[in-house]
Amino acid sequence: MTARLLRCQRLLGMVVTMLGLLGIAAYTTMPRQEDPSFPARAGLLTVSYPGANAETVERLILQPLADELLQVEEVDYTSGTARTGVAVVNIRLYQTIYDTDSAWDRVRQAMERARQEFPDDVGRMVLDDRLTNTPTVVLAVGGAPSVTELSEVAERLKTTLSDLPGLSRIELEGEVDEQITLALDDAAIYRLGISPARVLETLAQRNQTIPGGFVVSHGRRLSVLPNSEFASVDAIRATPIELPDGSQVPLAAAAEVWRGPVEPRQPETWFDGERVVLLTLYMSEESTDAIRFGRDVRERLAQLRPEFAPYTLKEMFFQPDKVEERLDSLAWSLVLAVAIIIAVVFTGMGLRMGLLVASILPMVALISIGLYDLGGGVLHQIAVIGMVISLGILIDNAIVIVENIQTHIDHGVRRLDALKRSVRELAGPLGASTGTTLAAFAPLLLSKGGTADFTRGIPVMIMLTLSVSYLLAISAVPLLAARFLKPRRRHRADPLAGLAGRLGNLVARRPLALILAGVVLVVASLALTPYMKLQFFPNADRPRVVVEMYMPEGTDQERTAEVAAVLEQALRSRPEALEVHRFVGFTGPSFYYNLLQAPQAPNRGRMVIRTPTLADTAPLMAWIRGYVSERLPELDVTVGVLGQGPPRAAPVEVRVLHPDDAAREQAVRQVYAALRAAPGAVDVRHDLDLGVASIAIQVDDASAARYGISRSDVAQSLYGQSFGVVAEQYRQEDDPIPLVLRSREGTQLSLSRLLSINIYNAQGQAVPLSAIATVQTRWEPAARYQRDGVRVGTVTSNLLPGYSFSQALDGLDQALAESPLPAGTRLQYGGDAEGSGKANNALLTTAPIGILLLLFFLILQFNSFRRVGIILLTVPLATVGIFPGLVLSGSPFGFQSLLGVIALVGVVVNNAIVLLDVVDRQLDQGDGIREAVRQAVTQRTRPILLTTATTVAGLLPLAFSGSTLWPPMAWAIISGLLASTVLTLLVVPSMCALVIRRPVPEMENAPA
Repeated sequence: MTARLLRCQRLLGMVVTMLGLLGIAAYTTMPRQEDPSFPARAGLLTVSYPGANAETVERLILQPLADELLQVEEVDYTSGTARTGVAVVNIRLYQTIYDTDSAWDRVRQAMERARQEFPDDVGRMVLDDRLTNTPTVVLAVGGAPSVTELSEVAERLKTTLSDLPGLSRIELEGEVDEQITLALDDAAIYRLGISPARVLETLAQRNQTIPGGFVVSHGRRLSVLPNSEFASVDAIRATPIELPDGSQVPLAAAAEVWRGPVEPRQPETWFDGERVVLLTLYMSEESTDAIRFGRDVRERLAQLRPEFAPYTLKEMFFQPDKVEERLDSLAWSLVLAVAIIIAVVFTGMGLRMGLLVASILPMVALISIGLYDLGGGVLHQIAVIGMVISLGILIDNAIVIVENIQTHIDHGVRRLDALKRSVRELAGPLGASTGTTLAAFAPLLLSKGGTADFTRGIPVMIMLTLSVSYLLAISAVPLLAARFLKPRRRHRADPLAGLAGRLGNLVARRPLALILAGVVLVVASLALTPYMKLQFFPNADRPRVVVEMYMPEGTDQERTAEVAAVLEQALRSRPEALEVHRFVGFTGPSFYYNLLQAPQAPNRGRMVIRTPTLADTAPLMAWIRGYVSERLPELDVTVGVLGQGPPRAAPVEVRVLHPDDAAREQAVRQVYAALRAAPGAVDVRHDLDLGVASIAIQVDDASAARYGISRSDVAQSLYGQSFGVVAEQYRQEDDPIPLVLRSREGTQLSLSRLLSINIYNAQGQAVPLSAIATVQTRWEPAARYQRDGVRVGTVTSNLLPGYSFSQALDGLDQALAESPLPAGTRLQYGGDAEGSGKANNALLTTAPIGILLLLFFLILQFNSFRRVGIILLTVPLATVGIFPGLVLSGSPFGFQSLLGVIALVGVVVNNAIVLLDVVDRQLDQGDGIREAVRQAVTQRTRPILLTTATTVAGLLPLAFSGSTLWPPMAWAIISGLLASTVLTLLVVPSMCALVIRRPVPEMENAPA
């Protein structure tokens, strides 16, 4: 191998140079995002059933849907809500599904099967299977008091922006559709002797699209266009309605006609107190650079603003700025880590050796980025973090090989002989140590699910950089070392050499005492685990406060808007609130990947407040809770900041199941009360509702039959009086506008007025409603909730700063132990507890593969079960520093900390491998085991300490960064590595001194 390497050194230099240039080109052109994107595993199904109450919707819509959807193998669970006139079903696919398009096709097939069981009058059924998509840019169009006018401007802007490079789609939110209202005067049509049915029939005949054919004149065809459609609102008013005596009156004599917003009100959006219409721009993920896309959007807006004046085009949420800010911050962390590592290497190895070792950093980084781009990788914070973690680890191979070559040169070996001997001695051990590190990250690479999708860039980048660093360490680095290294001066004092000698002597003299000390430290470390806080993912570091607003079920959107406006006005007086964005009737655009989308509902709203710093969010959240509790008691809010990791409804979620409604309601209230008293729980809420009042029309069938009226006639008349009936469409605009026939009052119809309306029979005769029916008011459930077809109650909670979900759930368990729930009650934990469990199970599923790979590399290298067992003892040694470090730093143990543990295991196993390799070489030369371990510690202390120092140094920028995501991982590695390195240098060779006596014996060639 070394002879071939020497012959091909020019070719090797050219290949490394070209791959480095490839990395530079890739870095400037590859797609950039802030966070990884998730497969589309979440969908929202909406089914309208006008006129049906919640129980009817549950029985006739939700149940058939749940039965069919549960038969789709890819569906993990369904969560359904039945309200008056609508059913909403959240559908989640299994986390292991990646071919989501095929899965959603099967979901649609199940929907069609369920439709066969629906009543005939069920309305539209719509599935949105792209809930996890996050808009890249959200623009607000303002500058006019008329929302209808703003909607037209937004449509024009949408058309103008549609050709942006990298754009996937544009959607409008907060816009207002129009309708032409024909408000019938009940007294007037009664006096004229006409019925609403006559008006509907006349409008249908008048508004037909009838071809007129064409005529030929001088050899050319001329189209004949009959004036059969409504050309204006005035034409609608002038439509003649025939009276019973044969005379005619214009429609305006019986109805008031106007053009305006549709009713009931559509979702509404405000930008800092100004009513606006939003454009949400989605870029093509995995192929578009978000930063470049943002620049293109801003350049286009700069050109369009004069054209669209006096309307304003503002940026509500601009993700490209966050991408650039995040990647720039991490890039500086990377540069700072490289600088610190180089300084450490120079200090520990000297200028000449340090320069050779440091040269591997830019080579590995550039080559890895180039290969990552060739594989379709996207540059986001997870990939950059993977590179930062690997910096200190990847330099280990170069340190060991350069140190070994320098040692041989110091002993008078010729340069090329030193190169050959070092590569021959170390190619195997370094390959085994690199392989074991790759094996440690293999479960994380192979696991599936939302958490794995979010963090997969870390194992990909670490495994890529370590593989490249190993190849360079046994090829390019030895060539450079053999060319530039010189013998060191003997008289120069070397503190590390002195320390190595003392440690070697200590191990050789007192191995048993060192082993016992290591055991005591491991036990003491494990004793600190009860004091650790558990956390799945920390909150994001964006200075945003998100207020979820819930009015009581049945609240009209107008009332929701009034209450939200009061809260916004109060917020705008606070100095911490730099911007306040308000959304009513829906939860607004999901401008951050972790935000869940909720279906439209008149009692829902969301407010997003930008604060100067992240530290300002906590006092503002406390103020909002106090203000709402004191001033707006009918409003229920949950206040929090943006989260990290896979989306979830709340950090703490408890689902309560019981077949009996009363027992389930009692259990929900009990869990609610217990969770409110739990430590750290705040904004605790349940989904039990007080119900809504409804008006029951009791039709006397006998009386109705005498007038020739059926129950269907009554229902249609009532619906037409309040909601209205679409009579025709006005087709003179870009989009058809419905003509809605209803009463003057519409949904504002008073109860006394409702009793006096007329019902018309087939002959057009008017009959007062009071003559054939009585009216009763009753109380009924506002909503019904199901999960996988079973009724369920849910209690959710946010967390105060500094608390974890485990503390809240522990408090809940203690309260329920003292006051048990009704017999037969089952609890299911969602939120962070469920997400953490799924992530851990995904890792455990693939962990055997990592263990098998680890054992494969170790046995391949040492061919000894004893040696493999000694090396595996380093894994518990890694815990000695992790748990105390997390407890003392106040960092919770979560998925980031688990990533740190995995990286740490790889490093300490590497250290044990290079130690044991020297022990075996010394045994082969005839040394005793005590002398062998002394030599191993003496020779390997410098590279092991330098590897520890470079790894710690590379992680210091992350540990002290302002990010909330990465410090727990950095501190887990730093504290664990500092403690485990010392123990590895002492305990592992001590175990060798007690367990190993001779080299691994060769198999005897015994006679047959």
